[in-house]
Amino acid sequence: MEKKKKKMKPETFDRQEKGIVWMMVDTAANMPVTIYSESLGVKAPEACYRSAVWAEDSTRLIGEEYLLNAKRSSLEIGMPMGVFHYTSSVGVKGALSNRQLKEENIADNSETIELPRYLPLKESLGAVIRSRRSIREMGKSPLTLRQLATLLYYGDGPSGKFDFNTFNNMPPTVSLGEEYTGVVRCSPSGGGLYPVTLFFVAFNVEGLKRGIYTYLPLTHSIRLVRALDEAELEAYNRISNFGINIDNDTLGIAIYYVYSLYDNSRKYGDMAMQFAYIETGEIAENVQLAAAALNLAATDIGGYEKGLTEEFLGIDGLTKHILHLTLIGTCK
Repeated sequence: MEKKKKKMKPETFDRQEKGIVWMMVDTAANMPVTIYSESLGVKAPEACYRSAVWAEDSTRLIGEEYLLNAKRSSLEIGMPMGVFHYTSSVGVKGALSNRQLKEENIADNSETIELPRYLPLKESLGAVIRSRRSIREMGKSPLTLRQLATLLYYGDGPSGKFDFNTFNNMPPTVSLGEEYTGVVRCSPSGGGLYPVTLFFVAFNVEGLKRGIYTYLPLTHSIRLVRALDEAELEAYNRISNFGINIDNDTLGIAIYYVYSLYDNSRKYGDMAMQFAYIETGEIAENVQLAAAALNLAATDIGGYEKGLTEEFLGIDGLTKHILHLTLIGTCK
């Protein structure tokens, strides 16, 4: 005979049932919880999750608040207005086409290095995807400059051009000339804005001094931000303890994916950050697959000191932020 559910007051449930219920949940998840998580100074993610049964808004994760308030309705006209203004603006299109000139000007700097042509990856895409693994133990052999060029190119390099006149019959200007052109890359980006820049720390690359670099995709070159001496490398090691089986002395490069907030928020508003995370993942996957095809060791890292690393790289942490990190070296 089926038993009927028993009705009870909340205070009765708290007194008689809650302990048993949470005992079963804790047994399944092997993680303790306290009913006082709402008033604790430290709110662990698991405590936030468990306390959602009875707690107020104060235990919600910031990520939950963001998701609850992002793109709630198609009737919200803020982002559509931004998209319309952006796509209808001659000035913004001119700024996009001017990026090529900006990188060419940077490339005139004596500390900028033009990368060699990338290696063609002839392996089957299916085989490369199936063979991809996160490899934390790396060999001591250096990366070649052409391997570096290949990783950066397939991650976020230039793959073609498009003409703005295809979409709008735009008049020529003195500064930009007759043509308005943009560059598309190996990774997709919302609105073709590409707000994620690849910074990397080179530890062991043939022909490259140890230092911090940025990748300039439109000219397929790299710019030296700062060379690193032994003291600075030691400082990096102090803030970059990546955990078990990762030896900083065997790293080839550490790629940091740096998001520039205003590069795409002018068009997409708060949704811009979601797009940046998506695009970072797409670039990182391109890098991982290129590493697998080159028989290199690569692993993504979530446990890094964001603030200290941004300071080390010379990133302000206000308008520009590190979103992700990939470590790459040779196989043992």
